[in-house]
Amino acid sequence: THAARKQKLVDFVRERVVRQYRRHGEGPQRLSRATTLLDPEALTIGFARRFATYKRATLLFRDLERLTRIIGHKDRPVQIIFAGKAHPADNPGKELIRQIVHHARRPVFRNRIVFIEDYDMVVARYLVQGVDVWLNTPRRPHEASGTSGMKATANGAPNLSILDGW
Repeated sequence: THAARKQKLVDFVRERVVRQYRRHGEGPQRLSRATTLLDPEALTIGFARRFATYKRATLLFRDLERLTRIIGHKDRPVQIIFAGKAHPADNPGKELIRQIVHHARRPVFRNRIVFIEDYDMVVARYLVQGVDVWLNTPRRPHEASGTSGMKATANGAPNLSILDGW
């Protein structure tokens, strides 16, 4: 069941990213690459929520060399799907999204790190049902309840989190 849901997640992300790229006027080469995003066999980590600075969405990018080794491991590949929105008045939250998109465009991360725009309940449903691990990295003690992780757990995905709120 999980493998089938994970394949649906990969297919959903590919379709969604193709639409994103079209909306942004990307060329045919980039559109073609979007159809091969992600690997259903790779360990898939999900991070989807409102982007606020205390949630530390960019924490994984603090050691790019280590992340590169983890993401590109030949025998144990890893991929990360980010999705979310910042509050319209939260410029630091919007900056976190810009940083993730910037890193996702780097050739070394190209098919392994994805940001999905226009986060909504449909995106959330595919993510919580298809990821292998749900990531939560807030600063203590700011995470009140961690409902995204609760939904992932209800769908069989373990949480990787700090001991705060969950």
